[in-house]
Amino acid sequence: MTISRQEQEPPSWPLTEDKVCIGIALVGADIQVATRASGCEIAHGRFPAGPLGTAALLSYLADWQTPMRLAVATAGAAALGLALAVGAPHGREVFLVSAQTTQTVYAASDLARYAERAI
Repeated sequence: MTISRQEQEPPSWPLTEDKVCIGIALVGADIQVATRASGCEIAHGRFPAGPLGTAALLSYLADWQTPMRLAVATAGAAALGLALAVGAPHGREVFLVSAQTTQTVYAASDLARYAERAI
């Protein structure tokens, strides 16, 4: 489980009205995550696909005490279950993005940009 390039700690309260936008993609044996705020990618990382990785991802998301928008690639039943798990808390908007296969290293970053722009 790794989160790299996190340039700031998750704030304990919203510093602006902006929402944190997160892209989540199942790529091979990993859950890839990219986090954007104020138009910039501020963190990206990966967790192992499976119950432990999902629990770690949920813990990471819980650290952000601000409204968030999540875009989750739904290529397969496992991804749909993941989307339901991450969208459960109040204050989160979840966008299910249809994907045939999610195999690029940029998938999570693309999804985070989608979450920023989705209306």
